Amino acid sequence: MDGKAKRRLFGIVALAFFVLALSMIITGAVLPEWIEKFGVTPGRAGRIFFLFYLTYVITTFLSGMLGDRFGKKPILVIGQASLAGGFLVVGAAPSFTMIEVGMLFLGLGGGCSEAPFTTLVSEVFVGKEGSALNLSQVSFGVGAAAGPFLAGYILDTGISWRFLYLVPGVVSLFLLSLLGRERILFRAEKAIFSLRGVPLLFRERGMFLALSFAVMILYVGAEIGSSSWISTYVVRELGGSIYQGGLSLAGFWGMITVGRLGFAGLARRYSYQGLLRFSAALSLGFLIVLLPVQRVELAVFAFMGVGLGYSAMWPLIVAVVARGVDTMKMTAISLVVAFGGLGALTFPWLLGVLSEWGGFRIIFPVVIILVVAMGVLLFSPRFNEERSEM
Repeated sequence: MDGKAKRRLFGIVALAFFVLALSMIITGAVLPEWIEKFGVTPGRAGRIFFLFYLTYVITTFLSGMLGDRFGKKPILVIGQASLAGGFLVVGAAPSFTMIEVGMLFLGLGGGCSEAPFTTLVSEVFVGKEGSALNLSQVSFGVGAAAGPFLAGYILDTGISWRFLYLVPGVVSLFLLSLLGRERILFRAEKAIFSLRGVPLLFRERGMFLALSFAVMILYVGAEIGSSSWISTYVVRELGGSIYQGGLSLAGFWGMITVGRLGFAGLARRYSYQGLLRFSAALSLGFLIVLLPVQRVELAVFAFMGVGLGYSAMWPLIVAVVARGVDTMKMTAISLVVAFGGLGALTFPWLLGVLSEWGGFRIIFPVVIILVVAMGVLLFSPRFNEERSEM
């Protein structure tokens, strides 16, 4: 693939991941508006996160096998069509029930997008997966950091919350048209999936994949568990303002974005496992610093450090898996991404339940436990990027 095609791929992936981040992040900023407008209870309002990640996890599990069977292009087209439909349904929703329906479509679209795009990048940049995947995830971090501020600004100026969904819906339609016309990026694809190949994949690399799944679910549980409660922790536990809560969350995601730029360069010189261990240690150090903190300013600093530590983990875990398997690579990547989705589905809710019992101070000690468990697994000799001989 020539340089022009690679640049086009990065442009499509960057825009797609930015929109995907918006689909995941802006809902939290708009939720108070929905509670007031539609008169729903907090319990029902919180259910929309579950609906999003439910379809996200299911379709992520399936997207790899379907992509290896039919190619990545049909799955990506379905993903963008679902994202566009979800954004537009939510943006035009006359009731909260229709918003819930839209969230199901958004989750389906996200599940059909993240793993196929990630696999495509890893296949195009063979030998440079860690660097390329870190760079491809920068736009996700930008969307995650900008989303809350963008939503707050728009709502404060009196513009309808519907604007926040209708515009990304139009962008998804634009991406859908690009993918529908694209030929070069998918020219070399061929069907490689078979039911007999799944047992063979796990027989050859079963322990490696199991460790990858465990590492990913612990990491995403720590990352999404942290980000879901940062603003609430700053406001309710430290007595900060809403602005300071948003600043803490933006600093967290901002440093994830900055860190991915930095680790993209480091991944060209150092082993992925070594960088993952360093990242785990860095995030653990800042989480420990956070525990006794009472001042909001210091908490913002600590959250930024935690974000820096987290920054390289998702891309490098996926890069290790991409290097670790040759056959049915998209299936393997979609499975590890889906296990990350299980972490997002489970741990934010679990941390909320625990906070009802032990207060918001209990959240980050639990996150520390997740990071420590992940760090232990990262030192396993079975977790390596050595290619299989399948």
